[in-house]
Amino acid sequence: AAMLVPSLTGYIDKAKEKKLNTDYRAMLKQEARHLADLLAKSPEYCQFIQARSDLEADDEQSSLFTELRQQQMTLSMAAVSGEDMDEATANLNEMYMSLINNPVISDYLYAEGRLFHLLGELEEIFSEKLEIWQPQSNEEDRDICSLLN
Repeated sequence: AAMLVPSLTGYIDKAKEKKLNTDYRAMLKQEARHLADLLAKSPEYCQFIQARSDLEADDEQSSLFTELRQQQMTLSMAAVSGEDMDEATANLNEMYMSLINNPVISDYLYAEGRLFHLLGELEEIFSEKLEIWQPQSNEEDRDICSLLN
């Protein structure tokens, strides 16, 4: 019976640790859902949804916008593959300038930019708080992380 105690203790400790990890992850997911709900109520998101709806309702504008996105993808692919981007950049700039005065597309691009800016600010907060891009210097943070892994 004495042999069972250490193995049971180890099993119980691992079960408790697993429960802590599961509960912590569940709490994070719950908070993320709450944050998503708050974002869904934000003026930036509401404006984005309305602008997207307006764009999708107009087949001609939607088609022009799809072409703009395709030009952006072409430019991105050229940049990644190391190709000469002059022609792709000129095509994108020309198309962008022709669409900038288009109210449906410009409203969408503006709303999209505002939403992405807000999401970028949130990402920045997470990065700063978690020191993702800096070497970890806080011993307490390491202790907490070792418990979770």
